[in-house]
Amino acid sequence: SQDFAGAMGSQHITCRIWVFHPGDQMAYHRHQEQEEVYHLISGGPQEMLIEGEVVVVEDQDWLRIPKDTTRRIQNSSDRDATWLIIGAPPGTGITDGIRIDPETGQEIPRT
Repeated sequence: SQDFAGAMGSQHITCRIWVFHPGDQMAYHRHQEQEEVYHLISGGPQEMLIEGEVVVVEDQDWLRIPKDTTRRIQNSSDRDATWLIIGAPPGTGITDGIRIDPETGQEIPRT
C-alpha cells in the first residue's frame, strides 16, 4: 500500500492506496476509534464482507464503514483491484484494528 497522508505529515487522517491481486483479502476486522471510507478505483466488481454479508462494489463506488463494524475487502475476481481507503481519526495505529474470526465473530488475540 501507499500511505499518502503519512507522507504528507497528516496527524488526523489516514489515506492509503491498496492493490489487491486475485485471491487477496484483508483480515476481517473492526476499529475501536477509526471510521473508514472505501473507494474502489478500478478492478470492479469486487466484494467486501461487511458484518457477515457480502456486498458487491463497482468501480467508483464509495462506502462509509463506521467504527466497530466488521469488514474486509476480498478479491474473488481474476483481476487486480485498486482501492483508496481513508480513515479518521487515526486511532492508536495498528492496535486500533481488532481482528475478528469471520466464522465465530470472536476477537483473534494479537500475538
